[in-house]
Amino acid sequence: MSTLVKIGEAAKNIGLPEKTIRYYEDIGLVNPLRAENGFRQYRQSDLQLLRIVKGARQLGFSIDDSRALLDLFNNDARSSAEVKALATKQLLETRKKIDRLKNLEAKLQHLTNRCQGNHKPDCAILDFLADPH
Repeated sequence: MSTLVKIGEAAKNIGLPEKTIRYYEDIGLVNPLRAENGFRQYRQSDLQLLRIVKGARQLGFSIDDSRALLDLFNNDARSSAEVKALATKQLLETRKKIDRLKNLEAKLQHLTNRCQGNHKPDCAILDFLADPH
């Protein structure tokens, strides 16, 4: 791959839609060069930052936390403790989401078990939705 690539090649290389890459530029996560014709030109360092953001987002990190991770990546004086703290916070948030999903699963299982699923109009699921208390 050449030193500078256009957005289409960057998107293909990173595995992100061009629209997402443009959004990341709009919010300041990456700042590619601009050719005289206005086309974006991505350096290898830009691609590396995009890979970090993609990975962070896949792990559930927010945009703000992804920005913090990029700041840490670009800071040679960083401590791994700072990175670990962000990851630990994300791990706790993920566990909370899992707990909420398990509760949702149990509630849905209970409701589907109570619904007869036959030709009659009575349905515990609709009864619950109409009055969840």
